[in-house]
Order: sequence, then C-alpha cells, then structure tokens
Amino acid sequence: MQTVYGVEHKELRNQGSGFISQFVRKIANAAKVVDRDDRLCIVQSEEDFSALQDLFQKENVLEESFELYPLQSPTTTFNTDYGFVSTSNHAYLYKEMTIPFQMKDEGESAKMAMMQMEEHLVGEDDSVSPVIYFADRKQKELIEQIASAYEVTVTFL
Repeated sequence: MQTVYGVEHKELRNQGSGFISQFVRKIANAAKVVDRDDRLCIVQSEEDFSALQDLFQKENVLEESFELYPLQSPTTTFNTDYGFVSTSNHAYLYKEMTIPFQMKDEGESAKMAMMQMEEHLVGEDDSVSPVIYFADRKQKELIEQIASAYEVTVTFL
C-alpha cells in the first residue's frame, strides 16, 4: 500500500508578496511536490517530507504534517471526514485515521460479509484486484469479527 506525505503551512496572506514568492521558490528547491491542496504540499518520498517539514519549521509556518493513502481509482468513493480531494482532483485518505484491507474470498459468504462491512467502510479503491477497502482505524477489530463470523479472510495492508 503506497503512502505519500502532506505538509501544511500556515496562512501566508499576511506576509508580503516578496516573502511568498521566495517561499514558493524555496519549496521548489527543497522538495518535489507532486500535488497540492490549498496550503498542503504533497510529496512521495520521506526525504522530501522531511525537507518540507524542516523548511516550514525554519520559516515558522509549519501547521501540520500527515501520512496519506492515495486512492488511484477515478471512481473512488470515500467519506470526506477521513480524507480530501486535492486541487488536481486526486483523492487521499489520512493514514492515522484509516486502515486498508483486502478480502480475497469470493462466493456467498464473502458477499454477506461485505454487506455487513459496507456500513463501516470509509473508502475503497477499485483500481487494483482485489479491491482495497478502508475502514476507520478504530474498527479493525470489528472488521476482523465480521470476517470471522462469515469465515472469510481479510488481510490488513
């Protein structure tokens, strides 16, 4: 399961335009930003993640940092309480709030288990097979219990 990283800076509107343009250049020099969402810069490597955190801290504009699961499918559905869609229309879920899993079983038992699990899902990514489902991280034990009750196997990623 791929993880990307987001580093959010504070609001810059009160800073001068000179500061903002220099800050944008510093971001470009520090890391390869692959996506953005307002004040959140998204990068793919831990090195870029660390570099942005260091830069934002040095400039005293660090707001928050996140580990994110990128959802690849254009038909991805998810609960926006657990993630967001970036300005370039890519979907992300917060890693600290969600847990991904797959169910490899098929048949009637698997369908029934999924029917019960669906009310606890916060997202899914059907760009891979088997589909990757996401539940609230606090619901891991419940997902395991449902799988056990229907005698199906779930694998947490």
